Amino acid sequence: KTNRHGYVTVVEYYNTYTVIVAFENTGNIRAISAAKLRTGQLTDRSVAPESIMIGEKVESVKHGILTITQVESENIVVLTNTNNEEIRMLLPAVQKMKDKVEDVENDKTEAPKPTSLSQLTKRNKKTKDVNSMLKKMLTDYGRYD
Repeated sequence: KTNRHGYVTVVEYYNTYTVIVAFENTGNIRAISAAKLRTGQLTDRSVAPESIMIGEKVESVKHGILTITQVESENIVVLTNTNNEEIRMLLPAVQKMKDKVEDVENDKTEAPKPTSLSQLTKRNKKTKDVNSMLKKMLTDYGRYD
């Protein structure tokens, strides 16, 4: 997933550094470095800067799920609903709906929290080292060497 242009599909690994990808929104194909692909720093050069949202879906209370089809002038966005009816909205309103969808998705993708004591204490090597030191301190408590 890119930061601005939606999802991409890896077409081919050219070498260890270069990856050829296709943008799912527009179908454009582009070569990009593997590091930029991992961080999501891809830009679709054929898309104008103000229309980077084309193809994204937003949810409206009044109209249901809408797909952004084009950006007119500076702040008018054309959307289509599930019945292919065109709806025009101002960019700030669409941005607000888009932010709401992202907030809901972020809440859903929250990592599962550990439920038992053993899951809490057996996290990583550092935690294991601390636990073993604590056990040693408890067993050695009160002993004189």
